[in-house]
Amino acid sequence: MDADHSNDYSYLDQIRINEGAEKCRRAFGEISRKDVRRAATLLNDRRLMFPCLYILYDPTLRQHIKKYLNTRNRTALQIINQIKSAEAAETDYLSSKRNSIHSVLKWILETGSTGEIPENDYEEILDVTVSVLINIYKDADSLPLAVDLIFKRNRNGRYIHDLVWALFRFHNPEILKLIARRLRSSDPKDAELAAELLNIEKADVLDAGSDGEGRYDGYLHWLEENQPYLYFTEESFQYSSRLVFCAVDLERKYLQRGASSYDKQVIASLDDEENKSVAAFKQLSAEEQKALSEYSQKICSKSVPAWKEWLHAPVREQIRAAKAGLEGNA
Repeated sequence: MDADHSNDYSYLDQIRINEGAEKCRRAFGEISRKDVRRAATLLNDRRLMFPCLYILYDPTLRQHIKKYLNTRNRTALQIINQIKSAEAAETDYLSSKRNSIHSVLKWILETGSTGEIPENDYEEILDVTVSVLINIYKDADSLPLAVDLIFKRNRNGRYIHDLVWALFRFHNPEILKLIARRLRSSDPKDAELAAELLNIEKADVLDAGSDGEGRYDGYLHWLEENQPYLYFTEESFQYSSRLVFCAVDLERKYLQRGASSYDKQVIASLDDEENKSVAAFKQLSAEEQKALSEYSQKICSKSVPAWKEWLHAPVREQIRAAKAGLEGNA
């Protein structure tokens, strides 16, 4: 640790960072045996980071200093206990939406993800914390930290499935933009994971010869075009070997009907002509549906009257026009 920044860390964190977790435990044990109140004061330091509280978790309970701890630490210990215990907690600190708990969860993630401890129990605590912040509190500010944590763990070969599942449950395209930035990474593991999570196929988004910046720009262009028709699938790593976390609703794109949310929805209020078009569209192959939806977007952006005329033509005529139009731009 840079000595110039030593004041940014609590006394206990300085020992933990510079000399290791075991030396920190021993130092804290000696202090707590001599002066319980001083030990509590050190834990209550506003600069204390969650990893320090975590490694002192058991000694904290043994030393009978809990009554001297501040609200942040007491709440954090209750959260740890609820996650680690197989029995139902007397107070639910995870599902009950309270500002006081929210601030502690943010502290756990913000200070606990920067110096993550490679232990299953510790990672589970952060996984649950991320899930609660994103899916209970709808905390969009936690998204960048969650994405950082996923890619950091992946580089270290650690478990990421629960974090990824929690992230994509937020159903917000901002997630896709945060992940897409990793396409520019010089670390192959980052770029590979980003492409996997975004379900990128080179034929759809990328030029096979593009560098990281080109891949990133290509994906953003694709996202801008398809964002009105995106929906999140709720797939997880247990669901499929080829995951699609977010997909394009080709029917909506074909009809140029954007949605107000990013959930899969039935298209409502179609007139007779649109119903006929959709019924014919559903009978097509996946490749034909994709071609029609792309051409629909292209022609509608140029001329709405021409698009309406095309949409009301028989589907085979639509396909011929789409093939000619798309090949003309190839």
